[in-house]
Amino acid sequence: MHDVYCPIKWDLMRVRESMSRHYRIKAGSLKDFSHLEKYTGTDLCPALVLYAAKMHGGVTGRVISLAQVFQFIYLAVMLHREINEDDQLADSEGGLPGDGCQYPVLVGDYLYGRFFTTLCEGDIVEYLGPLSEIICMINEGGVIRLKSQGGDMASTVSRREIIRLEMAELMAGCCKLGGQVAGADRESQEQLYGFGFSLGMAVGLAKADMCDRADAFFKEAFSILESFKTSKDREDLRDLVVYLSGVTKESRRMVC
Repeated sequence: MHDVYCPIKWDLMRVRESMSRHYRIKAGSLKDFSHLEKYTGTDLCPALVLYAAKMHGGVTGRVISLAQVFQFIYLAVMLHREINEDDQLADSEGGLPGDGCQYPVLVGDYLYGRFFTTLCEGDIVEYLGPLSEIICMINEGGVIRLKSQGGDMASTVSRREIIRLEMAELMAGCCKLGGQVAGADRESQEQLYGFGFSLGMAVGLAKADMCDRADAFFKEAFSILESFKTSKDREDLRDLVVYLSGVTKESRRMVC
C-alpha cells in the first residue's frame, strides 16, 4: 500500500479483508483460474469512495460496502479486458487456466456477481441503477476499443471516448456515490462527479501516452477540489492527485 493512502489505510484494509474471503471458492482460489493478483493491489477506486465519504460525513459500513462494489467492478473489467478469445493455452498440455480465456471470463462474471451480493449485504441496493449504468458505459467503451483495433477508428477522438467510458465514468461514480452514501448534498455530489471524471480522464490519457492532454484534466481536477471546503480530508485527496500527476510525468506508470 503506497504512503499516499495512509490517511485511509485502515479503511482500505477493511475493504481488502472483506473482499478476500470471496477469493476462495470450492474449486480453489480465484487466482488459480485467472491473473487476479495483477490487480488486487490497486486501490484507486475504493480509495476515491473512501476519500469522498470522509469529506462528507465519514466512513460507515455502507461506505465500506460501496468501496468493495467498485473494486469488484474494476477487477471484473480488468480481467475481461485482457482476455484473448483466440488464446487456447489452457487447453494445451501444461497450459495454465489463467492463460486461457474460459476461466478468466468465469472469474470476471463471478466478481460481477459479488457486486450484486455486496449491494444486498451492505444495504445499498438503492445504488443498483447508477452502478448498472456505469457498467453499461464501460462495456460500450470496450466495444468501441475492440472495433478500433487496427482500424480507421483508432483516432485521438475515439481513444478519448474510450477513456471516458471505461475510466472517467467509473471514477466519477466512485466519487459521486461515495459522497452520496455519506450524506453529501446534491451540489456536492455533482462537484464530486466532476472531480472524479476529470481525474479519470487524466489517468486514462496518461496511460495512453497522451500526457499533454492528461495535464489539462489534472489541472481541472485540482481546480474542482479548490471549490470544496478547506479540510484535512480535502488536502489528503489533493495529495493523491499530486502523486498521480507526478508519477505521470516521471514514469507514466499509474497506481490504478
